[in-house]
Amino acid sequence: MSDAAAQFWNRRYSTHSACWGEDGSPTLQAALRHFPASGRALEIGYGYGRDLLLLARRGLEVVGIDPAGEGRRMAEERLAVRRLAATLMTADFVEADLPVAAFDAVLSHRTLHLMTGPGMAERFVRKLAAVARPGAIACIGTRDLRDLDPGRMTGHAHGPGVYEYADRPGHVISYWDDERFRSSFGADFDILSLERAEEQEASDNPVPCHLTIMVARRK
Repeated sequence: MSDAAAQFWNRRYSTHSACWGEDGSPTLQAALRHFPASGRALEIGYGYGRDLLLLARRGLEVVGIDPAGEGRRMAEERLAVRRLAATLMTADFVEADLPVAAFDAVLSHRTLHLMTGPGMAERFVRKLAAVARPGAIACIGTRDLRDLDPGRMTGHAHGPGVYEYADRPGHVISYWDDERFRSSFGADFDILSLERAEEQEASDNPVPCHLTIMVARRK
């Protein structure tokens, strides 16, 4: 993600605070059914820490990475209040210096669809494959094609499944379907399930956000 993206999230957290509430995300709920009871877990795009808390409470050694410094401050406060621990990084996941084959579990909720630049989704997948140990479980939740409204988009796609809102210049989303998951992740991961979920877009925009959650095991 760019510096502009980090600034956007810093402003949003400063203005709207915990804009998705305090409960765990739908991706986390799926992850808790599959993640191990111990080991190292990585959360990509931890936001203000709502999922970090439950991962740490489960007993996992948690590392979180996110570009927004304001989100990190909020997450640290939530962890401290509950006397939980996690290692937090303020960085771009695809650019970050992370250890190879170091994690038993990886969670990412509503981050993949922000990988909209040329080659960004592919770089995300390669990085995920690099940091996950063989046998590790990855739970990746992202917006799917049920959310795509062609009437609200500009007249051309920015790439496969990538569209920009006509009324929100610069707001670009990469929409996923099952086939895109299989073709993008299938070389490195055995896909165990592709689950449908829904949650509120955000407290300041309370419309449905439709998600597909991939549960996969690193080969």
